[in-house]
Amino acid sequence: YFYPLDCRHSGRDLIPNHLTFMIFNHDAIFPRSLWPRGIVVNGSVLMEGQKMSKSLNNIIPLATAIDRFGADPLRLALMITAEPLKDADFSQELARTMQENLDKFYTRAMETGKEVMVEAGELNDIDRWMISRLQGYVKEATEAMAEMRGRKTIHAAFYNLNLDLDWYARRIEGQRQEEKRRGAIQRVLHSVLEAQVKMLAPFTPHLSEEIWEAMGGEGFMSSASWPKADERLIRPDSEELESIVRASLEDVQNITRATGIKPKAVHFYTATNWKWKVYQKALQLAAQGALDVGQLIRESFRDEELKVRVREVPAFARAVAEDVKKTSGDTVKRRLGMGVVNELRLLQDAAEFFKSELGCEVTISGESDPWISDPGKRAERAKPYRPAIYIE
Repeated sequence: YFYPLDCRHSGRDLIPNHLTFMIFNHDAIFPRSLWPRGIVVNGSVLMEGQKMSKSLNNIIPLATAIDRFGADPLRLALMITAEPLKDADFSQELARTMQENLDKFYTRAMETGKEVMVEAGELNDIDRWMISRLQGYVKEATEAMAEMRGRKTIHAAFYNLNLDLDWYARRIEGQRQEEKRRGAIQRVLHSVLEAQVKMLAPFTPHLSEEIWEAMGGEGFMSSASWPKADERLIRPDSEELESIVRASLEDVQNITRATGIKPKAVHFYTATNWKWKVYQKALQLAAQGALDVGQLIRESFRDEELKVRVREVPAFARAVAEDVKKTSGDTVKRRLGMGVVNELRLLQDAAEFFKSELGCEVTISGESDPWISDPGKRAERAKPYRPAIYIE
């Protein structure tokens, strides 16, 4: 009745005895059509790097672990350490961390899921960035699940996506009550939550079902379809632009940490037009595999505007060539396609965010603006994708 056996599941410690003899016995007794079609062996569950054993007194009964950590945090703590051909390594500290992270996720998800939706306005750059990042994580998690790589799936769907959600929340701080922004933000957060809760359902089924119901989802979460990445919503240009904002903030924070300065004001200076021309030529040469300083200078001096900058262009070309050589091929191609970026507008749009994060006044100027305030003479250091900074 049971034959042929589709799959025999057992422990890896039975490979040299029971499972091997199972193959021998079937070979001896049954025709090939009734042999087992597959054998799957499970690894051990370690306890903080050690084998579980009574002698080490490191065995936690399953019921006790569920009472202590909760079912979903326990599942997540086990699954995030279990990769194919590797033992799961359970850690009580990891389970507690999962518990805290899931509590935070649950609180945010329930707030989002229960919100009364209003008509969505037009998405702006930061909204498109978040939606684009979501598609990337859906793709990554989907590929990882197909390979049964639980750890990579959880990192994409939970940890990394939550980090970007935290950044998005900081970027939209104060905008959620604005009538023109509220609907767009709700739309973004609901899109992220719906995809995230679907990706987490195999790992945290109880929380996922409760959140799904709060969102008004139809039927059970467990029967909902896995999310699919929408290639049309992937916006490398939005991600590249947001990287300028993030890098600018991090540069200031690194300077203040290293120097101990408490800033009274922070000045950002964006690169002038002629520098963008040199930078674009550097990208073109890099894409052709022909970037060197001499060639870049020669190409730059073919431009009428750049010819008159006899001293500035060679010095800037040397610096830019080094930067572009360290830039990945994909980024070179992407930036080349984007052309000249209006960094001044980009940073001005983020001015309130900078003020909130840095706790001081923030000014943003173009390097060649006639009204520029440049007490530290830093503006001339501005480069494309790397605004210059002066901290008072």
